[in-house]
Amino acid sequence: MSANSKYFMLVWIFVGGVLLFAGGYYIGLTEARKVAGPLSQKKAERIEKVKNNSSNRQNISEFDGETQSAVNQDNLRGNLSLASPKKSLGIREILQEFQDETNPVYKFSKLGEAMKQLNEENLTETLEVFESIPFGFENMQEYRMLLYAWSQFDPYGAIEYCNSRASGIGAGFAVSGVLEGWAARNPQEARNWVEKPENQGMSKLYNFGLVKGWASTDLESASEYVLNMEGGAEVEKLAGTLVDFYNKRGFEQASRWAEEIENPKLKEAAFTNLSRKLTRDQPAEMASWLADHTDGKYAVKAFENLGTRWSETDPQAAINYFSELPEGKIQEVGIKSVIGNWAKQDALSAGNWLNEQPSSPRLDSALANYASTVSRDDGGSAMEWAVSISEEKLQQKTIRSVGQEWYRQDKEAVESWLPESGLPEEMQKSIRNPPKKNWWQNLRER
Repeated sequence: MSANSKYFMLVWIFVGGVLLFAGGYYIGLTEARKVAGPLSQKKAERIEKVKNNSSNRQNISEFDGETQSAVNQDNLRGNLSLASPKKSLGIREILQEFQDETNPVYKFSKLGEAMKQLNEENLTETLEVFESIPFGFENMQEYRMLLYAWSQFDPYGAIEYCNSRASGIGAGFAVSGVLEGWAARNPQEARNWVEKPENQGMSKLYNFGLVKGWASTDLESASEYVLNMEGGAEVEKLAGTLVDFYNKRGFEQASRWAEEIENPKLKEAAFTNLSRKLTRDQPAEMASWLADHTDGKYAVKAFENLGTRWSETDPQAAINYFSELPEGKIQEVGIKSVIGNWAKQDALSAGNWLNEQPSSPRLDSALANYASTVSRDDGGSAMEWAVSISEEKLQQKTIRSVGQEWYRQDKEAVESWLPESGLPEEMQKSIRNPPKKNWWQNLRER
């Protein structure tokens, strides 16, 4: 794996972890709000009077039915004690509850409660608690919340803290978390810091935090910033990130924004990310929109995503859609992406569909995908499909992989077939020595 691949894999691990945390944190806050329903001042005074007078507890019927009901509900909730009101907890006590909690929903709800109180006065005692939490990816959710809250009153101090706890890319990811909170509050100040000469070495990583925070409060300005940037894959990832924010306003706005992008690479990134988000749950809507973009190279990956995801739930509808598209790269990619999943679900139907199509090089990639999929259960049958591929390089590649899979299943059958196959000696030798599969490959094939 190249250094760039590792770099962006880590970025998306970071983003994926952030999304997982956000879901849990929101659920926790929602549950907390459900529990703490508001009371009117007058009603609360009546309830408090009942609770603080033991004799009145014996004669609670003298109060109106509404008060009685409110008292009972409040006691059941456990928010107030009959003996005395619950004491308001300080940040250190809340953080202790956070550390002791094992339920992730309530755990991060507690941390959110503590971070709402974070300020310059209680920062030191808060950091003492965090000293016991390793500063790494496994705890990035906790540190993201700390650094976001800290950035609201002292981003420079938060950045210094990150650099004192880690170095290199680890510190860079942490600082990106500071920038997210900083940019949500003051995007121009955060941008100026990122653009300082001494920060250019990590600016590609810092921009992820800057853009995400900026887009959360001023999406149009963040979009303008990204679309005017010069760069490669990292700028394309940023364009994909902006799609998420536009999509929160609705598919219509997100799709319109993607269509208006002039830079081909950024346009491709926007289309790809939008299709990745919606094709599984809204395939028909995505298919309708993409139908107007069959002549654009920027939409190829989006069509591929559509075929892959749609075929997981309705392969027949997906294959019918792509069959009706104009012949070309997009149709070829789409059919290939559908055939793989269809073969997993119903290899016979998928095979019959392929047999019914006129022989054409445009089906080669679909034939290769079908043969590779079928070979996991029936290597002998899959080989018949592999040899029918017309493009020589793709044919040889598929024969090799299918042959190795077949050899793992039935060594004797392959040994009988190879001498009559007409394959070169090098190819036969390769088939007889299939590489061992790792656990990840075995898992993906299920």
